[in-house]
Amino acid sequence: MESPAASQERPTFRPSRLQRLLRRPTFPRLAPVLRCEEVPATPLPELLPEAEAPPAPRAEEGGAIQFEQFSREWQGISQQDNWDGFRIEASNQVTKFLQAAHTLFLGTQLRPEQYIYQFGPAFQSEDNRTMLVARMGLDGGVNGRAVQKVGSGLELKASANSSLVDPQRNMHDASVDYTGSSIAAGGKIAWQGAWLFGGALSMKVLPQLQLGGDLTLVAVNGVMPITQVAMRWAEGKDIFTATVSRTPNPRAPPGTKENTHEARLHYVRKVTDRLALGTEYKISVPDKESGLQMGYEYTFRQARVQGLLDTDGKVSCCVSDFVGFGFSGMIDYFRGDYKFGVVMHVLPPQDGAPM
Repeated sequence: MESPAASQERPTFRPSRLQRLLRRPTFPRLAPVLRCEEVPATPLPELLPEAEAPPAPRAEEGGAIQFEQFSREWQGISQQDNWDGFRIEASNQVTKFLQAAHTLFLGTQLRPEQYIYQFGPAFQSEDNRTMLVARMGLDGGVNGRAVQKVGSGLELKASANSSLVDPQRNMHDASVDYTGSSIAAGGKIAWQGAWLFGGALSMKVLPQLQLGGDLTLVAVNGVMPITQVAMRWAEGKDIFTATVSRTPNPRAPPGTKENTHEARLHYVRKVTDRLALGTEYKISVPDKESGLQMGYEYTFRQARVQGLLDTDGKVSCCVSDFVGFGFSGMIDYFRGDYKFGVVMHVLPPQDGAPM
């Protein structure tokens, strides 16, 4: 969201919609940042969506990779669910494939009321090919998503987010992804205050090398294109990705078509099957801005520990136990922002599990 200071500097420019669109990911990522006030509580392991499950080592020789997943190992390290206050995630097993989930926040800064309560069902079919999730909250927000796998390589997705209080939270999208042995492709249409149309293509050139790119058209000030090209090299325990993107500059004066080019380099080293170390370097022109991040991730069977440090003055750590307690901490020294939180998961026992 655009800061008030930026709005005062350019009262005639309308960057709020553009900046809001550019900051949102065009395509869903493998391990998205879970916004704790908008997503369902952590389901049971048998109902846990693949995109939200604790990350596990994946074989590179399994075929082509979707373009948005090129840097999935770094995403698993850098994308954290940081919150503040006390948080409870509870669920009730209604049937074998359906559960009711509850989320409660107390003493949080995410809402002016300093509390959040949400409730909703989560369904996953026996063959894991259909997933339906919905949530509604006391703040007037309702959201849901559906995932349907078709055949061996086709996946259909749809999601909607609606709010009676904040119109900026109204978003709807639908996408289709195809993953083959040597080619992966995807298409998406979305409404996020403006229409977005996107397509991505990636190709497995060598067993270790994959190339890809995507194009997004944003219906703001006419048609605004956003392009990306990337490469991924994975061999053994080393993964390297490089991405170059071209986006419209939201700081440009009205009526001009100035673009910003940004390059991102990611390197991840899998020290063991559980421990991964990674770093990211980014630089943009003509802004001449750069940044460096370093992080780690250690995974257990039902838990995960993440840590991140960057040159913007941020230090963060997240300890996620999907069946017990969790902790979150984030300090932004430059902005003087501090967030610390505790989460407790209340889950029904699985069939055959000891009490």
